[in-house]
Amino acid sequence: METKLSVKEIPSYLKWKDSLLDLRYRFDSDTADYTLTRLFDPQIEEDLERYGIMDVQAAKKHYSTEIENAQRNVYFYRIANIMFLVLFILLPSIAVYFFLDSLTALVFGILFSLLMFFLVECFNQAYLNKFQKQLKDEIALEERVQKAAIPFRADELTVRGNSATVTKNGIAPITTSNYKKNGENVIRFHLEDNSITPYIQ
Repeated sequence: METKLSVKEIPSYLKWKDSLLDLRYRFDSDTADYTLTRLFDPQIEEDLERYGIMDVQAAKKHYSTEIENAQRNVYFYRIANIMFLVLFILLPSIAVYFFLDSLTALVFGILFSLLMFFLVECFNQAYLNKFQKQLKDEIALEERVQKAAIPFRADELTVRGNSATVTKNGIAPITTSNYKKNGENVIRFHLEDNSITPYIQ
């Protein structure tokens, strides 16, 4: 997954945020590797695994490399910017200040450096946000949950009056009146802000 950010995209991606995505990662200083520890809200991850919708651990392992590449790009942009500012702006402005007694040059150098540092950090944040959006689109969480379906047998259905309760391994009992007495019944799922809720269709 390659992330490229144009200047025109910065304002829109700088404000981008997704309520479902909650990326957390750990940096190993010994190996300089990044390990993805969280993709979504912990309850959503637990529900994804429990209902067999997605192998979250495999996804974390797969996208750890992507996170590592993105973080290294951000680190490169930051270091390159700092080196440029120190070598070509700050040091020359300090030299001009000492040798030509020009306070204006020193003030300009400091203000320009602060501005450039701020702009590069804005770019880095927009870059990381676009990376997260690409990752979210590639995982396609909403589509996975919407397509997930678990059929159940008649012996897993307990009918009481006009309602029925489904008891399925790994899923909490679901009570509903929306079931087919002689047809195929399927458990489907609804994605909420911090959980995945099963229902009968």
